[in-house]
Amino acid sequence: MLKIIINTLFIISFAFGSDTSRTVETYNNGNISSISYHKDNPDGLELIKQEVFHMTGPKSMVGTFKNGFREGLWTFWYDNGNKRLEGFYKNGQKDSLWTYWYDNGVKATEYFYDNKTKDGKVLEWHIDKECWDQNGNECECGDHWWSECDSY
Repeated sequence: MLKIIINTLFIISFAFGSDTSRTVETYNNGNISSISYHKDNPDGLELIKQEVFHMTGPKSMVGTFKNGFREGLWTFWYDNGNKRLEGFYKNGQKDSLWTYWYDNGVKATEYFYDNKTKDGKVLEWHIDKECWDQNGNECECGDHWWSECDSY
């Protein structure tokens, strides 16, 4: 029985590889602020993935790296847990489809990037909403998904 357990542990450690490590950072309140995954290579540790969390606990961002640059799918969330933004990076530049959502989960905008440059049609969805400033006063809503009130 002991031999089976030892063999199982060896297989698990081999499958996950001992050449990767994880760094966990926390906020003062004890919640996790980020988890970074590194791979050991001849030049030192290389960041391969990062997860960032809102101070209140929910995930804020997840993305991967290759050769020190953002690479692959990156996803960002509002602190209410709804998806905020999702898109792809290639060699550290925005690439392919990028989708933005309002904080209520309704799709806001889709952009297509070709080597960091917006390319093609931009699709936007608008929702009827009322806006208030930080003091609770009603104000004119901004023209974009990221702007709550127009400043005068």
